[in-house]
Amino acid sequence: MSRAARSSAPRAAAHRDAGGPWRAPEGVLFDCDGTLADTESLSDRAWTELLTSRGYRPTVEDFRTVVGHPFARNYAYFSERVPLGDPEEFRSELRSLFVELVERELSLHEDAVGTLRSLAGRGVPLAVVSSSVRSSVLRVLDRAEATELVDVVVGADDVTAHKPDPEPYLTAARLLGVSPRRSVAVEDTGVGLAAAAGAGLLTVGVLRAHNDPSELAGADRIVEAVSLGAVSLDGPEAPRGG
Repeated sequence: MSRAARSSAPRAAAHRDAGGPWRAPEGVLFDCDGTLADTESLSDRAWTELLTSRGYRPTVEDFRTVVGHPFARNYAYFSERVPLGDPEEFRSELRSLFVELVERELSLHEDAVGTLRSLAGRGVPLAVVSSSVRSSVLRVLDRAEATELVDVVVGADDVTAHKPDPEPYLTAARLLGVSPRRSVAVEDTGVGLAAAAGAGLLTVGVLRAHNDPSELAGADRIVEAVSLGAVSLDGPEAPRGG
């Protein structure tokens, strides 16, 4: 369904899913890396290869520290541990390696992608809000065949402040034309959840293989898989505060 077709569809108000009543939020805003696709493990591998070649072997704790943050912050973090050279040259090398891994090995999280498709079919406005650059987000959406289902994309190069700052989510909500307090964000990191909560959205934290449940403690709701029930504004699976 194209964006134009979706814009003419009536906005969903109340539906009934298998689990009971389902009330559509004004909008649903998805994180990309780790939420829609397993890009986190590929990113870690790309960073590991380049850092190891420069004399530093990153640890699990290193990656827990940098997860969810944009390149500039992570480059600064690792630069304190080993010389990385010119940041733009390093970034170009990292991007080339990451893109190669994505092309060969990207795995989608079908629970989140399937829920995105279901929401699109119900006319719910959708955004993807990421600490990755826009081109990386679009690459994932293209692989998921979901580009035309998403109304707004906000990448790291679209804003001046990044997660955990609320600016990315506030920007996406404004562009969607939705009230943050009647909308839901789906995230897999504490950094992303802090950004969404700071913007006033209801937050859903999704457990993935790479994260720790304690990282999601600030979420209104923690789920093992993304579903329509997880983003409902009322009913037994509603996030707190809905």
